[in-house]
Amino acid sequence: MLLKDKVVIISGIGPGLGVKLAIEAARAGARGLVLGARTAASLGDAEQRVNELGLDCEILKVPTDICDRAQCDHLVKESLKAFSRVDALINSAFYHGNFEPVESADLKDWRRVMDTNLIGTMNMTQAVLPAMKEQKSGAITMISTMATRKPFVLEFGGEAGYAASKGALNTTVKYLAKELGQYGIRVNTALMGWMWGLPVQTFVKFTANNEQISEEEAMQQITRNIPLGHIPTDTDCAKAALFLVSDYASAVTGATLDVNGGEFMAA
Repeated sequence: MLLKDKVVIISGIGPGLGVKLAIEAARAGARGLVLGARTAASLGDAEQRVNELGLDCEILKVPTDICDRAQCDHLVKESLKAFSRVDALINSAFYHGNFEPVESADLKDWRRVMDTNLIGTMNMTQAVLPAMKEQKSGAITMISTMATRKPFVLEFGGEAGYAASKGALNTTVKYLAKELGQYGIRVNTALMGWMWGLPVQTFVKFTANNEQISEEEAMQQITRNIPLGHIPTDTDCAKAALFLVSDYASAVTGATLDVNGGEFMAA
């Protein structure tokens, strides 16, 4: 199995990709999952859904706000206490921020976006590095977005603040990969496009309502730009992210994987 006997930390457990990362990591053979989220309810839901699989995977839940470095350090400390090592970190926690035009954007909101998506992610990453360095091994996947490559703008504004924060993270990954390779630590990025799960389902309903069209027509507006002809599921996107922390990607670091059904193809 892809993650057989590995201990995996996943931040940002919640509806959509976060919980699917936990479920698919367990299915891929992880022996230990450390789940981090700000709300206990999200952690409890993820634990229940993983336990329902009936797999031999131990779960550690640690309420964590990645904007607080002390909480990130605590999560790693508890992980090592429970499992003695950390093989992988998936940085999935994020704050999206407003949809708005750049020219009139609320820069206080942009600061919160940056504090979570860049600084918060680096809090979690720096917290786990001493253990990985001591092991001489480890793998980190940053969850990023296709919006850093292809601007996404609605009639009432776009997600420039979110994309800017993830773009900064994309660049940071390359520096991390350069610095950490000597310790056997790999760092990569998965750029997600549309993912069929609760957030996109809600968006499709909103679009259908707003434009007075059917939900099927709203979906067609999205899928006409996707060569595979459908919106990838958040389960399938989770599997791509987990591949990057698996031994199947042992020769891959500093890379960016486009996970979008072909909607954007890097040159």
